[in-house]
Amino acid sequence: MTGGGSGPLPPHVHGESMKNVLLISMPFASTKWPAIGVSLLKPRLEAEGIPCDIRYFNILFAQMIGLDTYEDIAIYPRYIFGERLFAKEYFGNVLPPDEEYRRYLEKVYKGPVDASFDRLFAVGGQIGPFIERCLAEVSWDSYAIIGFTSMFEQNLSSLTLARAIKERYPEKTIIMGGANCEREMGVELHRRFPEIDYVCSGEADETFPELVKRLAKGEPVDTIPGVVTRHGGESVMTHGARVVEQLDTVPVPDYSDYFRQMDQSTLPPEACYEIHMESSRGCWWGAKSQCNFCGLNGKAISYRCKSKDRIVDELLHLIDTYAVPRGLKLISMVDNVLSMDFFKDLLPELKRLQLPVKLFYEVKANLNEEQVRMLAEANIAWIQPGIESLNTRILKLMEKGVTALQNVQLLKHSKQFGVYPTWNIIYRSPGEQPEDYRQMIDLIYRITHLAPPEGFIPLCMQRFSPYFNNPKEFGIASITPEESYRYIYPFGQESIANLAYFFDFEFDEKVAPPPGWDKELEQAVEFWRQCSERGENLESRAESAGDLVIHDTRSTARQPLMHLEGSHKAIYEFCGSARDFSSIHGFTRETFSRLPVRERDVRDFLEEMVALDYMISENSRYLSLAIPAA
Repeated sequence: MTGGGSGPLPPHVHGESMKNVLLISMPFASTKWPAIGVSLLKPRLEAEGIPCDIRYFNILFAQMIGLDTYEDIAIYPRYIFGERLFAKEYFGNVLPPDEEYRRYLEKVYKGPVDASFDRLFAVGGQIGPFIERCLAEVSWDSYAIIGFTSMFEQNLSSLTLARAIKERYPEKTIIMGGANCEREMGVELHRRFPEIDYVCSGEADETFPELVKRLAKGEPVDTIPGVVTRHGGESVMTHGARVVEQLDTVPVPDYSDYFRQMDQSTLPPEACYEIHMESSRGCWWGAKSQCNFCGLNGKAISYRCKSKDRIVDELLHLIDTYAVPRGLKLISMVDNVLSMDFFKDLLPELKRLQLPVKLFYEVKANLNEEQVRMLAEANIAWIQPGIESLNTRILKLMEKGVTALQNVQLLKHSKQFGVYPTWNIIYRSPGEQPEDYRQMIDLIYRITHLAPPEGFIPLCMQRFSPYFNNPKEFGIASITPEESYRYIYPFGQESIANLAYFFDFEFDEKVAPPPGWDKELEQAVEFWRQCSERGENLESRAESAGDLVIHDTRSTARQPLMHLEGSHKAIYEFCGSARDFSSIHGFTRETFSRLPVRERDVRDFLEEMVALDYMISENSRYLSLAIPAA
């Protein structure tokens, strides 16, 4: 029988005698944590009676070039520097020369490429010896099927080793999967690189084990959803990938290979500081209103969650097996977004358990005060909220489903309860206007005591995003693969367009962002970061006499100290979460019924607080900015 039209199966996979599978994680995956994808596939294969090992060749390369140099490359995949290094080994002199690539980097970084880049360029001399060591350090006769996982900057390193394996061991079956193989990207990789026998596109939890089993039995594989095969020299995926509907059926990740290889390496034990887990897949917000810039998930955007009991059991297993024995203090959830249902059952249980580790989650930015408190009580100490902008009009253009006031409220409550938010500002979205920037800049100078953005990022065009899929709807034109790809793939524009994830684009004149305003916004963000480094604060403290004292140490402070009492104190505390004016006035009528507070007096006080930057307001909703003292 033939394997999906790809020719007779090699003898090592034909028949019932199953040999081992080797899964490989190549540079430039970070060495700071194990790879969750292959760590989920290994126990799934073993449950089917298929022996499997995982090899972390990224650990080997980090030893060869130095951990700091390695992570400097791994942490910044945006302009595919790591891919360039391996592309030169794979393609040789057909690629544009280094000087031309250097000029490209100087253009995107808006300045000269300094000596630190020379250190990174020098890594290229280690690629050939690295591949030879990979070949020498594995007993390849033990494995019939070799699987490569590829996301971010792992394409060219995987392809370089895959070609070397095929040249020495042509009987091996090589399979590639991961985020870089989603849909047309996977088909094009298969078409362009003959050393890859099969590509798994989409979630591989079910398809990869099925592919391995059919190969072993000599059965056709072209009917497996998401598997790219060859038919008459053409790369074909006849059925789209399927998703796992019941996540409780997914095994617990097996990280034993990673930690064993870390222990055997010369890397310091502290090089690993976290492990990963997933409690859901897809995006519940994106399933009903996808953010226009977001290309995550591809077709697998439908939201699916593990049960509360399964999540708790898995967490405890990972803590007992890996975190506690190795002194790890962080488990990062790889979910796209925290399920709102978790506030009902999971978070109360995590609070009860008082885990010995901190947790990280991505969250929607519309969380209220009680929900942020619950995060802190559940040891979710680090979050990535989808803030993206501090202007409500821009947020609406992005389809974020939140307001600027909600975003600031989340930053305030995060500081209040000791939850660290890491977030970005995205600028240059279609339809932005000068007034949007003016409002953001004004707001920034009022909230410099809150956590500033870590990233200040121009809009990047991602494959699968609404901007990419429907550009005319948003006034976007002339979409082409990002220029960086021409320095790693010596192919035509159409082929590169199929391989690329990031794209360059232009705006129609009617929706083009206003020129120059991004510079002013960037200056305001930099000022904000400086204020944060100085530890500036706006704090409120209740005194024994009943007053509320506001201390303002911000460099923008209009009044460093203020005492509030009576209705003013009550109103300020009531607006600890954003309130509309009618609610505030109703609160004062009910609270001070014996001595009624006039509506005009309430409004005057609110406007005074806004003028002093003790509050902000939007559409007659008011939020107190001072952080209540613990």
